[in-house]
Amino acid sequence: MANTFFSLCTFHMITYILVLVGAVNWGLVGIGWFANTNLNIVNMLVWTWPMVEYGIYIVVWLSAVAMLFQSSCDYCTEEIL
Repeated sequence: MANTFFSLCTFHMITYILVLVGAVNWGLVGIGWFANTNLNIVNMLVWTWPMVEYGIYIVVWLSAVAMLFQSSCDYCTEEIL
C-alpha cells in the first residue's frame, strides 16, 4: 500500500505539515528577494524574538530529517481497515 497523507501516523503527519509550511515560507522568501520586500512569514510572526524564529527553523529541519525515516515507521506502514 502506498503511503498517502491520511495513512501516516500522527508524528509523520505533523512533520509533513511542518515541512510543507517551511517550503512555502522559503518560496516566499525567494519571491520577496526578487520583489525587494520581506515575505518571510516566520519573521513576520515573531519579529521581536529572533531566537524563537531560529527555533522554528530548527524544528522544520528536524521534521525534514524525520521524513527521511518515514518508510521504516511501523505505524505508517500498517494497513488501515
